[in-house]
Amino acid sequence: MKPFITVLFLCIIQFFSAQEEDYEYANGVFYFEENKTQKIFTDFTRIRQSPNVNAQILDSLQTNQQILILKQDETILKLGERRANWYKISYQKGDKTSEGYVWGGNLCVGYRTKNGYDFLFGLTKTINKKDKKYPEIVIKQNIASIKMVEGNTLIDEVSFDTGSGESLSYGNFYH
Repeated sequence: MKPFITVLFLCIIQFFSAQEEDYEYANGVFYFEENKTQKIFTDFTRIRQSPNVNAQILDSLQTNQQILILKQDETILKLGERRANWYKISYQKGDKTSEGYVWGGNLCVGYRTKNGYDFLFGLTKTINKKDKKYPEIVIKQNIASIKMVEGNTLIDEVSFDTGSGESLSYGNFYH
């Protein structure tokens, strides 16, 4: 009977320790189709040699730079509450075409052009906010922005709360 209880105890421990693994998944809002154009949202986004924050930096791109998504990599990076895949991209700088990897969280969730201005929608960061009803509880809050850009010049930017990471499954940008 003692060996049975020991084995049962070990199985229970294994089950609960397996439940604690932090499985990383990409927020659905950062899904970008291959062979489609996209735009850079964050300023001076680093382009890397491979899909890793420690990989060699090949270049940096400014807000509103158009890129072509070549391939979604399986590697996922989590910054704050934002989780996104890395993407292999192609881009034009001057008359030179280059390739590299960019983290999907640095790309626009949506963008539109109207009256000569580009309107870019994306997520900028995660902040800690206290719950109004229960001040001892800290909530991870995502901050989104809409940028009004002319060429590479930022004209205006408006930021707002979007909710926690769990609510980042879908986003649209209508005009």
